[in-house]
Formats: sequence, C-alpha cells, structure tokens
Amino acid sequence: MADTTRDRILEAAYRTLVRRGYHETSMKDIAEEAGVAPGLAHYYFESKEHLLVETIRHGCAPLVEEWHQRSAGTPAGLEEAVEIGREGLEMQKGELKRHLELFRLIFDLFGVGLHNPRIGAAVQEFVAEDRERIASVARAVMAAAGQPSRVQPDAIAAVIWASLNGITLQKLINPEFDADEAIDALWEMIATFIAAHSGAAALKAS
Repeated sequence: MADTTRDRILEAAYRTLVRRGYHETSMKDIAEEAGVAPGLAHYYFESKEHLLVETIRHGCAPLVEEWHQRSAGTPAGLEEAVEIGREGLEMQKGELKRHLELFRLIFDLFGVGLHNPRIGAAVQEFVAEDRERIASVARAVMAAAGQPSRVQPDAIAAVIWASLNGITLQKLINPEFDADEAIDALWEMIATFIAAHSGAAALKAS
C-alpha cells in the first residue's frame, strides 16, 4: 500500500501505462486511477514524460536493490566473481516471469525516447546505469582471471546488455519464446569467453 500521495500516483501510473501504453494514457487518466485531482498529479510530476521516467525507476527500484545485495563486496576470486555473473542471469530469468509488464513499460520508454529528446536523455541514463552494473561484474571477472584481454569490460557489458534486452523483446513479442533457453545459451557463450581468458576449464550454466 502506498505510504504517500506521490507513491500512490506512481503506482497508479504503472497500472495505467502498462494497461494502455504511453500514447493512450493521459495525466487525467492516471489521476483518476490514483483517486486524486489532476492538478495534484501535476504538482508532483511536471509532465507525463517526467511521470513515465519516475514510474519506471519506481518499478525497477526493488530489482536494483536485490542486485546490489547479491553483488555487494569484492569477490574473493574467479569462481566467486563468475558466480555473481551467473546469478545475474538467473535473476533475469525470474524477473521475466514475475515482472514482464515492467519490461513492456521499459520498451515503451525506449520507443518514446527515439522521438522525444527529454525521454531520450532519460533512456541514455537508464541504459548507462544498467550497463555499468554489468560492467562491474565483467571488471571483477577479468581482474580475477589475471590475464589481459583486448576486449574492454564496458564493451562486454554493452554486448551482454544488448543480448538480454533482445531476449526480453522476443519474449514480449512472442509469449511462447523460451527466454530461459536463450539466457542459458548466452551464459554458455560467456563461460567459454571466460575460460579462454583465464586458462580454466569451461564453466557451465548448471
């Protein structure tokens, strides 16, 4: 249950935007869903664009916090660093099952950002934060592996981010798409890369 009016508006925006999409939703619709006057919604959020961005941040906050808890601290070695990465992909599987509507809203944000500079700036920030979480794991793995690589952690993060979001998009388009299998295949490719750069035996998803 929302503790504040602002939270209540955010939760109402989430429900309405997921149900109707960004372009078919007005601030008035969201205010009605929240049970507040439209002017109050505008008091907390200056525009629908601002509300969309804050709604997604609000929805993602518990997932980001869970990741921070799982990845906190410095890995003791290669095995622990790799396990953090593997757990991240397992988390993605669970999130696609439990929060698919949140990812639908995120892709709505991406689409709007292609034509709206204010949303586009927010998308760039959102993507940069997401990639940095992946890059931090890549840096830990590469440091623990102890062997140089021509591929930089930021580039690895960009590829993994693109792969995970491509898998997510396919799941949104086709509910029958086996996202788990695709994520497992992605892990096998990552494990092969790690093995090639660490001198260790190939790591498996299981």
